[in-house]
Amino acid sequence: MGVSETTTSNCMDNSLKNTLEKCLSLNNGSVMAVRQEPLLDSDTTLAIIYIVIMGIALLVGTCGNALILLVSAVMRGINKSGKEFILNLAIADLCVTAIADPLCIVGVAKGEQFFDDKMWMCDFVASMCLTACFCAFLSLTLLTLSRYIYLCHNQLYDKLFNRVTCIIMCVVCWVTAFLFEFPNFIGWGGHYFDQKNHQCIWDRTASLSYTMFVSIGLIGGPLVIMAICYFLIFQQIWETKRDIYKLDSENPLRMRKAWNETVRSSKTLFCIFIVFVVCWTPYAITVALDVQNNLSTEIHLFVTLLAHFHSSVNCIIYTSGNKRFRKGLMRLIGCASSTKSSFTSNPDTTAKRTGSTSSTSPSVTSESYSPHFNKKHPINTFSSVCTISSSFNVQL
Repeated sequence: MGVSETTTSNCMDNSLKNTLEKCLSLNNGSVMAVRQEPLLDSDTTLAIIYIVIMGIALLVGTCGNALILLVSAVMRGINKSGKEFILNLAIADLCVTAIADPLCIVGVAKGEQFFDDKMWMCDFVASMCLTACFCAFLSLTLLTLSRYIYLCHNQLYDKLFNRVTCIIMCVVCWVTAFLFEFPNFIGWGGHYFDQKNHQCIWDRTASLSYTMFVSIGLIGGPLVIMAICYFLIFQQIWETKRDIYKLDSENPLRMRKAWNETVRSSKTLFCIFIVFVVCWTPYAITVALDVQNNLSTEIHLFVTLLAHFHSSVNCIIYTSGNKRFRKGLMRLIGCASSTKSSFTSNPDTTAKRTGSTSSTSPSVTSESYSPHFNKKHPINTFSSVCTISSSFNVQL
């Protein structure tokens, strides 16, 4: 009993250096652990800023991802190409925004003591959040690969990415994601309430090897694959547009025009890649460098918040880059003009407006896509470029 009292006294003396910490007795009373007060009590300004930002991300991400699922389920013809991967990504992101994000706010407001008698909840949320993030990485990687095959090797797309194989790939994503997370249940890692992040999360300090596996393999790996695929897609667009402008040999600015159109066509791809890099690279670097848990609470809060943002931003990119989805959403909520709908659905009216030029205009459907330049048939190349430019919006 004397040892316990001495230890308690020493612990209380140390608390003079930091009034935010208190001593709790564990096990037999002789081992002491330091627990921080809720962030809302210790740093009210920082906590309020965090809660407001996370609350906005929560609402945007939950509503946005739910709308993607709803519109895709109700409206047929939305994103036929790669639709399964987009839905899988939306489900994974919804798990983060609708379940993990609210409990992040609870952790900041209530602190670790809220989970004292709910450790099962802490373990569940930590496991679910990491599994959903891994599944999102895999879904984004498959979606990127499908875009690359669709645009650069179109003849293979239907063989590799038909509906059945895409569904199987989505299921495999979830199974693989859980297998990557499972080591936290068997000692190679763990789940706990992180006092730097103020949330239930995987234990980044438990195993250096698992932390490196997550930061380098599970975050860095998809990043490298997506970078390679997007580079090859960008290269394909550039080469095709360059070949078109070679036909216009009298125009000295044709190469500049080809470059400008290539950049314009690739903006959505660039946005997707940059968002992933911005949201996840700081987190991967931080957890890899701070296994000893020496960095400040502010840094860990920021990088974790940034990583959670990714689940909310994905739906914004998808909505802003997909015209068909926006039209489907407008029809679903009843905001689309009935006059416009009847006009566009009437082939006679369309024919009158387009006139005779419609019969000579090249097709820009995915069926007419031919990714390679054909010198004998330059009109096919123009059709290919139009399809490349429009297919980003169709697939996103």
